[in-house]
Amino acid sequence: MKFTKPALDLPDQLAKLKSRGLLVSDEGIALQRLENIGYYRFSGYTYPFLVPPDRLAFKPNTRMEQVERVYEFDRELRTLVSDAIERIEVSLRSRIVRHTCLKWGSHWFLDAQHFHRLFNHQKFIEQVEREVGIRYDPVTGMRILPVSHTETFIEHYYTKYGDPYLPPFWMTTQVLTMGALSRLFEGIGDVSLKLAIVQPFNVPAKVMSNWLHSLAHLRNICAHHGRLWNRVFSINPRVTARHTGVIRTPNRFEGHAVVLVDVLDVANPGHSWRQDFKVLLVQFPEIDPAAMGFDPNWETSPFWRT
Repeated sequence: MKFTKPALDLPDQLAKLKSRGLLVSDEGIALQRLENIGYYRFSGYTYPFLVPPDRLAFKPNTRMEQVERVYEFDRELRTLVSDAIERIEVSLRSRIVRHTCLKWGSHWFLDAQHFHRLFNHQKFIEQVEREVGIRYDPVTGMRILPVSHTETFIEHYYTKYGDPYLPPFWMTTQVLTMGALSRLFEGIGDVSLKLAIVQPFNVPAKVMSNWLHSLAHLRNICAHHGRLWNRVFSINPRVTARHTGVIRTPNRFEGHAVVLVDVLDVANPGHSWRQDFKVLLVQFPEIDPAAMGFDPNWETSPFWRT
């Protein structure tokens, strides 16, 4: 089937929403909202306000302001999640750097022998080279080391050293994405070393690899301003025996939130994320936590009361 839907200008977008039953009190403000948010993005928040099963019309008395409130809640939630993931990423990066460099030295990642045989070491090194700013001469194929970089510590390395041709691991990790960091951790071949890194988190190394992958996916959604509310995730955290009964819906935000908080308990002791999340829900009483996979009595569980 060929896609034939035409692009609509703002007045036509608003007219389409009104024709489906959405109540609009101020058309000027509504047009501003559509211009700044985008029709397609806005429509992602209308789902629970539409009449099932075809969801072509809004439920009676649905106002545009109701949809906007859900959008604002989701925006605040992304900010809360992004702050937590930043703390987790920094903590795990520090732990991986410390354990690996103390055992194998500053440039251990250059040696493929430190990774298991399924790890694509060449692809990882190529990613590091791109992030560091190394280019290749198209004629000779020789590396061209960067003379400048947006990060001063990378520039300093090439000003003063340059050999080995990549900076030490504790520098290179600062310019890698969380996704690259999660793949690197998964690829480390020394099982005992990986266990030492994750020991404070009280989960097996394979579970932490999975969690890092799901948290990196969550971070990417936040970075691209994607929807967390009422979303079914495609990459989900593994549920351990310790979390059976705590995580009810690993493919909804509830499952990701439990993992987020569980890792944050170690990465940032004394954090207030549980309380901050509850306060956010109080500020938006119209938001039903069930849309994110939460049980009606979720707040009374020991995990969320901690």
